[in-house]
Amino acid sequence: MELWRQLRQAGLVPPGLGLPPRALTGVPPSKRAGQTLMCLGSDTEGARESLLWIWEELRNLRRVDVQLLGQLCSLGLEMAVLQEELVAFLEEEEEEILKEEEEDEEQEGEQEEGHLGVSCPASGHLIPDFEITI
Repeated sequence: MELWRQLRQAGLVPPGLGLPPRALTGVPPSKRAGQTLMCLGSDTEGARESLLWIWEELRNLRRVDVQLLGQLCSLGLEMAVLQEELVAFLEEEEEEILKEEEEDEEQEGEQEEGHLGVSCPASGHLIPDFEITI
């Protein structure tokens, strides 16, 4: 199955799972019921009808199982794509947050420099906080 192979290549198949059953990946059996019934003889007409009905139901179940397996594989591949998009989105968010923090730090630094500039004397030297000037 192509989707199963893609799923395995993407690393989305659990380690111990293995391949899907041969019944889902192989060619469906054909006319086995008819061959089996030929051997039984003609005196088992009711059994023949029951066996043919059972084989038909098994074919239908197999068809549904193959469809479900294909849908599950497709869903797994779509989830992998969504996971990659989520990781990329979270990385962008983190970069934006870091950028905003840097901008906030720069603004705080500019505000502190502005306050210090007002309290500085005309000579350009800073007066230490621990000194008393007269």
